[in-house]
Amino acid sequence: MCSSLKKALAALAAVLVLGTIGYVLIEKMPFQDALLSAASVMATEGTPQGLSTPGKLFTTALIIASVAAIVAAVVKFLNPPVEGEEEALTGFFSSAPQKENLIIKEFKANKGSPLAGLQKRQILEKFGAVVVGVKSKGGFDIDTPLTAKIKSGSNVLLLGSPAVIMGVERKRK
Repeated sequence: MCSSLKKALAALAAVLVLGTIGYVLIEKMPFQDALLSAASVMATEGTPQGLSTPGKLFTTALIIASVAAIVAAVVKFLNPPVEGEEEALTGFFSSAPQKENLIIKEFKANKGSPLAGLQKRQILEKFGAVVVGVKSKGGFDIDTPLTAKIKSGSNVLLLGSPAVIMGVERKRK
């Protein structure tokens, strides 16, 4: 299971625990009733009746937190990262010299460009630069997997050291 999905599931568990504790402290509910109330709110089955004003405000916050955690878990489950994607990016940032500044530069990936046709992973391996975003016809897409290929005519935002960015500029001339 990928770490981002684990984090989303941990967020769901945290919302359940905090919801239970909140009902015990705010509404003085017995533990079992508080757990059932928190789970019911998270499952959108209903809200506890007879709540005080602070309890109603807490329930509203719990509903919002629950929806956010559920949406995050579903999105992470339906869009798992490509095998090795997180490790590749973590490796890039852990191996970058600490004193060297990173810059972002936009490149046009025309035909004949050293970027056109390469996967984001290949750009990272070949040039040492991270593709931050790819723009084809609309806005920049910052959530493309490392296996996505750069299409000719796309604009690409690259993140890297000044030396790496200059190296990419030299290759495209």
